[in-house]
Amino acid sequence: MRILVKYFASYREAVGKSEEELELTPGSTIKEVIREIVSKHPEVELDKEAILILNQNIVRDNPEVRDGDVLAVFPPLGGG
Repeated sequence: MRILVKYFASYREAVGKSEEELELTPGSTIKEVIREIVSKHPEVELDKEAILILNQNIVRDNPEVRDGDVLAVFPPLGGG
């Protein structure tokens, strides 16, 4: 199965592109997607503060992803 990952801000800079398709095994979860991203792009530090949005919904746990899903990855928001 394939999903589309869209990178924003510092993650886009680290990866060197704004999006890419990932090939995953059926039944993969968000945690497995994160492991795949970090494996492909060791320069990306996806910590627990990263904002993950799956199909326009904020990820709050570890849902299973499905073929054709879109995952947007944002760095933590700064405050001040």
